[in-house]
Amino acid sequence: MGFSLFPKNIKFFEFFLRQQKLVAEAAGVLLQLCSGGGAAADHCARLHALEDEGNRLVREISRLLAETFITPIDREDVYRVANGYEELLNQVRAIGVRIGLYRLEKNNATVCELADCFRRITAGCGALLDGIATDSYSEAPMNDIIRLKTESDNLLLVAMGELYEKNAGGDSLTAAQLLDRCEALLVAAERFAYTLEAIAIKNV
Repeated sequence: MGFSLFPKNIKFFEFFLRQQKLVAEAAGVLLQLCSGGGAAADHCARLHALEDEGNRLVREISRLLAETFITPIDREDVYRVANGYEELLNQVRAIGVRIGLYRLEKNNATVCELADCFRRITAGCGALLDGIATDSYSEAPMNDIIRLKTESDNLLLVAMGELYEKNAGGDSLTAAQLLDRCEALLVAAERFAYTLEAIAIKNV
């Protein structure tokens, strides 16, 4: 563990942990939504609420950062973590909206698998965040995230290929739009994981 002249301001990490929990919950709600079984409106409402709470946390982090002279990690890294979590919540909500709007929560096995990949990537991001908070680094979480992203890429390729083999119609178009949103979410999640890894390595 590296020596630090100043004690860590744990408050920032408390906010990050709250953001991590919000994204983890959103990942679970998205998985439930994709699994069908009804209550789509309730799941979508919960995703909206989680995004609202995430937006409030980002504003509070920005306020706290403006009032703090010494931060536990570089100021720009505080912004990168806070905004990274916010982007993930926004992306999850966007998928939830489309599932609810197009009534695609049933018979959507691929989206369900992609949502599960995102849930597991989110857990890996939590492990990377722990490394930042404890001035430690392990490559294991990032290796898992890279493997999951590759798995999700393969799922997307198969699903998109199957769509384009069918006649192009309204159902195919909405399904393709949903898969595009899932791809954007997973790209954002992997990008954020690399951000967390870089911060963790820098602060070891």
